[in-house]
Amino acid sequence: MNAITTRNEFSEINPRAVSISSDETYWGYIIRCRNNDRTMAILMQWTAAVVGAVLLIAAFGIWTLPGSMTSQDVVGFKLGFSTIMAVVGVALVWFASHGTHYEVQVDLARLELREVLRNSRGTARIQDWIKFEDIDAVYIDRSAGEKAKARLMVRLAASSKAIEVGKDFEENLTHLHLRLGRDVLGMIIEKPVKANRGF
Repeated sequence: MNAITTRNEFSEINPRAVSISSDETYWGYIIRCRNNDRTMAILMQWTAAVVGAVLLIAAFGIWTLPGSMTSQDVVGFKLGFSTIMAVVGVALVWFASHGTHYEVQVDLARLELREVLRNSRGTARIQDWIKFEDIDAVYIDRSAGEKAKARLMVRLAASSKAIEVGKDFEENLTHLHLRLGRDVLGMIIEKPVKANRGF
């Protein structure tokens, strides 16, 4: 008889694509997820880029548009106003260059996690530092359902805040979950207790 390959068997032979990865460094490793770009960061940076560009154009236009007044009475006002617009515009354009590619750096030398945004040129800017000792759990959040992607999370001990490290299908998170749990929680060494000498 001819063997019939079902859709389920085919999916087991061809596992679902991995979207999370880890890159080794001399101080630890970096966890990146293709699906974990920050939507809010994208919106804020696009808005900042547009507003910043408009302010820079306006600051330049105050002095170059035909018919612009250059009398001594208004030069001081125009200079101050255009300077403020230029400074704010440059600051917004600089903010827009921060990047939206989110990554988590696991530093085994300093015993800390770093949340980082990296731009298309490879420049990384740290958003937050978290000491290993401030983390009390590393877990996989399956609340989205079996067929949806799960989330690899770390929970802070001092609050109910949880940080999403990455999102992928559960079978692709298992190895990284075990490694991150071992590295983070296993390095929190309790202070040794002195033995009772009886006096």
